[in-house]
Amino acid sequence: MRKRIVTGIDIRRHRITTVTLKRQHNIVSLLDCETLSVTKDILSENEVIDYQSIVNKLAKIRKRLPFWQHRVAIAMPDLAVMTRTLSLPNRDYDKSLEPWLIAQAFAEKTGLSRQSVYLDYVPLQTDYQVYAAKKEVVESRLQALCLAGFRPVLIDTEKQAFLQFLLHLMCCTQRQGWLMIDISDDTVALGFITDELSFYRQFPFSAQAFEAAVLLVVQEVQLFRSLHPAALLNGMWINGSPDIYQALSPVLHEQFRGPVEHLMVASAFETSALVPTHLWSYLPLAAGSALRGLMALEADYAA
Repeated sequence: MRKRIVTGIDIRRHRITTVTLKRQHNIVSLLDCETLSVTKDILSENEVIDYQSIVNKLAKIRKRLPFWQHRVAIAMPDLAVMTRTLSLPNRDYDKSLEPWLIAQAFAEKTGLSRQSVYLDYVPLQTDYQVYAAKKEVVESRLQALCLAGFRPVLIDTEKQAFLQFLLHLMCCTQRQGWLMIDISDDTVALGFITDELSFYRQFPFSAQAFEAAVLLVVQEVQLFRSLHPAALLNGMWINGSPDIYQALSPVLHEQFRGPVEHLMVASAFETSALVPTHLWSYLPLAAGSALRGLMALEADYAA
């Protein structure tokens, strides 16, 4: 199999993280990663990007990559993506009309015009799972990437990117049924995935109210276990600063009575790049986006 390279980009309010992955012969290598702080708030309240404020930074990142590497994948916040299950009244129709009929049904159910959103859908047994995002939210991201000289191949959701990284991590470490807790500057994400369950939860995190924030994380883990008692939870990974890990791990270990480990993102890749230790905690979502982009290229459904 010929090698494929994709850069995953995670855009936060005041930070941009990029991870460049290469897959060749079923081996995934990390070629490059970077995280940049941005003083100005990148995102508006409706998740539209102020792309002019980050184009120059993205362009500098692209110039440091191999000259032939310009394919990127990004993930949008799940709150910016609407999901509906739709059925078409008549299944006997020309398949070429399917996208138009689904868009029409979505417009009727939500009141949003077909011209104001981008749609994607997955056929179910009798219905369709439809995903939609407002065009201004999608296009602000596309503009930033294209003006910086990148070629976007996939726009996905943060849930899919997060769980893809978790799947890859479990495969590489030969562990199943592990909960991942990812703690960044201002958010916490929890993920758990098996053949029977796909769980993802994100909520705000405040380092200024550290003790309260740690308590909230513990409560969310307890809630997950109470809502999914049949889930075979074999362990937990904490991705975050050493201080956060040291504060959380004893409490979670006492309640869970199972292994609680500080996540080493390096264990998920054949690492060829020298990555400073302080960068690892920022990488999972960007890495998950890159993995999704690689899958899209290999399955030939990338843009």
